[in-house]
Amino acid sequence: MMFPLDDLVQVAEDLRKLSIDATYAILYGSRGAVEGLEIGDDFFPLWELILPENRAALEKTDFQSIKASRGPGWSVDAPKYARAAGG
Repeated sequence: MMFPLDDLVQVAEDLRKLSIDATYAILYGSRGAVEGLEIGDDFFPLWELILPENRAALEKTDFQSIKASRGPGWSVDAPKYARAAGG
């Protein structure tokens, strides 16, 4: 399923229709507010959801795969390269 990531409130609603415990959320990291989705007890920031390598997993609603691909030292805050690119 394709999810337009320009409206995370709608994405959360669409995921709930698929019986996925999803909520739009804003968390505050060390660099300020970070918009994303809470899936169960996990938070997935928008910058992580828009990464090309996570698109297929997102379309399959495979949030465990996205979480498993996080490297050591992963943070809610966007990595420097993502922020520099506008992420």
